[in-house]
Amino acid sequence: MISSEFTRLYTRGERKRAVLVVNPKSGGARAPGMIAPTVQALSNAGFETLTFTTTCGGDATRIAEDYAAEADLFVCSGGDGTINEVIRGVMKSDKAERPVLGFLPMGSTNDFATALGLARRHDKMIETLVSGVPTEIDVGCFNGRHYAYLASFGAFTDLSASTSQEAKNMFGFLAYLGNGMKSIANIRPIHTTVLVEGELITGDYAFVSVSNTPSVAGVINYNKKNHIDLNDGLFEVMLIDYPRNAIELSRIANALSTGDFDCEYMMRFSASEVRFVLDEPVDWILDGEQAEAGHEVLIQNVHSAVRVMLPKPEKKSVFGAHEE
Repeated sequence: MISSEFTRLYTRGERKRAVLVVNPKSGGARAPGMIAPTVQALSNAGFETLTFTTTCGGDATRIAEDYAAEADLFVCSGGDGTINEVIRGVMKSDKAERPVLGFLPMGSTNDFATALGLARRHDKMIETLVSGVPTEIDVGCFNGRHYAYLASFGAFTDLSASTSQEAKNMFGFLAYLGNGMKSIANIRPIHTTVLVEGELITGDYAFVSVSNTPSVAGVINYNKKNHIDLNDGLFEVMLIDYPRNAIELSRIANALSTGDFDCEYMMRFSASEVRFVLDEPVDWILDGEQAEAGHEVLIQNVHSAVRVMLPKPEKKSVFGAHEE
């Protein structure tokens, strides 16, 4: 078996075991350039490292499923889709056998890395791998399939890809919001019944999300009003009504721009479990990847499911400046 071969190869002395999975296509093929410095840093930190590159969708899941229980640290170099695959594979192991996860975000959007507070500089990414803080976080379960941070359907689901980098750099949030309003205007209403804690909620929605992240699609920013805890056993659920006219659309846009979701055309709540019954199947997006689903979807929060290496909290000096 693969796992026994891994054990045979990596039992020298007191060295710890690490697995590095690299998606060579992530971030304009920047990910392979991280292999050598990452392996060197891990070696310096006392790890023997086994390295893989993915060749097709599902590879990262298969590698994680085969090797996770034998590793102390499992590192993913890729985008949101790659870390989604790794988490799916790692969750096949019993909780006690799951390794600490390391993430080197190399994708074009890296929403999950932003939620985790990971640095974009390569040296800082690697530093977090070897000297960060293992931190428990929740993950989601979508009809039995695990995901990292976001399940959604409707508008906004392709905003990161459809909004140009130039517009993001120049206009920031406004670029996302402008594209988001166009996506709402061009989408059809999706009649949905939501079951949560014994209550039924029914409506025609332009967008639905179940997330464990401070922001969704670059448009919904929860942290403007509240802090989002990634390990509280709860997801943030957002339901946005389909706007029937320009006035309703403008009120939705205003709520999104201010982060004040006390709007009659939006509903936000926290839940550990939520069920959706749809009049017709729709395309759901899990961490940026399409997921097949039928008329009914059950989403559950798996509390403290995995540990992820996160940056050490910054310390404040007596002068108020931040120090490493």
